[in-house]
Amino acid sequence: MKSVPCALFAWLICTGPVLAGGPIALVEDVTGTSAGVEAMEYVEPGKVIRLGPQESIVLTYLYSCVRERIEGGVVTIGHEQSDVVHGKVERNSTKCDTGRMLLSAEVAIESAGKVLRSLDRRQDQSLARVSR
Repeated sequence: MKSVPCALFAWLICTGPVLAGGPIALVEDVTGTSAGVEAMEYVEPGKVIRLGPQESIVLTYLYSCVRERIEGGVVTIGHEQSDVVHGKVERNSTKCDTGRMLLSAEVAIESAGKVLRSLDRRQDQSLARVSR
């Protein structure tokens, strides 16, 4: 009877992040504007993405290591893969280490980045000359 609590504990450790909610997949690429998501955005289970007939999206699931390319239709984000209605799906399993896919708090506080952009192309070029 002691093996049941141990098995339950092991199952919770492995599936806890999936059951807890939060981001489950990463949008690698998206074409079109009707999707309502952008590239490199995390999505949560239950999110519905509507794609036009010529639009597509590429998703990578963080815990199941499934990569999907979806063209058109209505996409509902699931826990291990998407549910697609009226669209075309290509699924591949990728080799990944699910324990290392999310950034830990310790590493996050040591990381930083900065991007400077301008709508005026002339201003961008003058900044590039100054920084050289």
